[in-house]
Amino acid sequence: MIRYSICMVLIFTGFLSWSQKLEPVSAEAGKLKISVDPRMELLCAVQSLADYPFLNRQTAYSRDLMQYFGKDSAREAVSMTSRLHNDFGFAYDAPVDLILRLTPPPGLRQTHPYPPRALDRAGGKLNLEKYRRALKQFAAGSDFAHFWNQKIPFYQKMVEYTVADLDGRDPVGTINTYYNESKNSYTVMLSPALPGGYGMRIPARGGNTDIFACLNTDRIKDGIPYYSKDGLTNYLYHEFSHSFVNPLTDHFLPLVDATSTLFEPLRKEMEEMSYGRWITCINEHIVRAVHIRLLQTTGQGIAAGMLLDMEKSRRFVYIEPILNKLKKFEQERDSQSITFTQFYPELMAVFDSLSHENNLELTDPLFAGPVQSVLGKQKVTIIYPTAGSDTLVLKNIFNYTSSIQKMKGNSAILLADSLAVKADLSDAWIMAYGTLESNLFLKKYSGSFPFRIAGDTLYTNRKFTGDKLRLITCLPNPQNPRRGMLVNTATRNQNLRGVQIPVKADYLVFEEIDHLLQSGMYRKNEKQWDFPSEVIPK
Repeated sequence: MIRYSICMVLIFTGFLSWSQKLEPVSAEAGKLKISVDPRMELLCAVQSLADYPFLNRQTAYSRDLMQYFGKDSAREAVSMTSRLHNDFGFAYDAPVDLILRLTPPPGLRQTHPYPPRALDRAGGKLNLEKYRRALKQFAAGSDFAHFWNQKIPFYQKMVEYTVADLDGRDPVGTINTYYNESKNSYTVMLSPALPGGYGMRIPARGGNTDIFACLNTDRIKDGIPYYSKDGLTNYLYHEFSHSFVNPLTDHFLPLVDATSTLFEPLRKEMEEMSYGRWITCINEHIVRAVHIRLLQTTGQGIAAGMLLDMEKSRRFVYIEPILNKLKKFEQERDSQSITFTQFYPELMAVFDSLSHENNLELTDPLFAGPVQSVLGKQKVTIIYPTAGSDTLVLKNIFNYTSSIQKMKGNSAILLADSLAVKADLSDAWIMAYGTLESNLFLKKYSGSFPFRIAGDTLYTNRKFTGDKLRLITCLPNPQNPRRGMLVNTATRNQNLRGVQIPVKADYLVFEEIDHLLQSGMYRKNEKQWDFPSEVIPK
């Protein structure tokens, strides 16, 4: 049962007394508190006036902040926000961590010690203390209390819509049951000005932890931003899990160092996601594996499978051994009441074991499909056709493939087929477009394909005839079976255009994508991919 307990700030006819402590607007959903917090809104107001880049400035709420507080852009808190960010990298979760260690306005007194990482990112304790006082002065001088008071009905609706959309779902209960442990408190702190979300934890009494999800919203209803149940649940499964996982990994630093060679095959991709340390990579592997198991064990098998595919495509290559070990934890949890903390050494032992093995099939496995695993790659070589007399159609395909390259960004390469046939593409993920005659790269390797096209006829393990036939399929890169190739072909070039792939498959035959003529998975071995055996009714 969801219990509502909206904490309202008293509204006076003239103004809100500055001596009064501003309280969050909040409601409870099971053990989860959903709130809008004056500390966070004060911080976002200051950041919105600075040249602080990590803020959502595109919402109506952000425009309200600028309209109300724009006259105070010269204040010390604003200039310090820019200075701390530019000089020391005081950004992302660091300012949020600071604000959670203070009392609500107007006091903004420190309640918890600043951790060493926060001190480093701010250039020392003196800077943090100066910034705290500057925030306090900004709140008083800008009459932040008046802005907060005006927005209370808006904040109430944000909270109410988020709680209502949960509709009895209890993500915290699910998390606690999974870990067989609990934290002191769980708070979602909504703020429309945040650019995304931060999972935070603050020490509580008795050695426990208060954990927070400080985040934006993903839906709008009647002009009110809120967080949907699926989005919020998935976010909490991931971010709240860090508060269970990260502190435990810190107890295994010698093992983290001893297994650091496992990081090297993943380093480049991990650093691109700001996971530049092996310990961070370990934590992300375990948290993401737990997220998948939470979905699997709550009847969301399809979502779990999609998430696993996505995490593997992001190079979390050790996730399946972790998933297997988590299944053992679940058995011991249910049979012996083992807690996650008690079991954790076995999870860390997975990395110890992997560090003594040849992990090529994890770090660089043979390509196994499906189509989506190539489509999802950003760093791809896109090959367009140049052979044929219909220059207008070829130009249209060039424009189409150019738009794909632009969408994927600078890591994608657009290459003519005449150059591709001469190039070393053994390390490339390939997307090739055009008929088997018009694309010289496809023509070069077409003899090894499990399908063939002759005129208006497409042969798989069936026979299809039609001048509008299309085939989208994936195969191993013919120069390297550890890389994948997408083939987007047709009986005629003019049939090629963008479509949304509706199913997870290795091949799709169609004239219109919403009416598939055939789709499925190949039979695969290291040397050959082929269509499955099929008995076709007479």
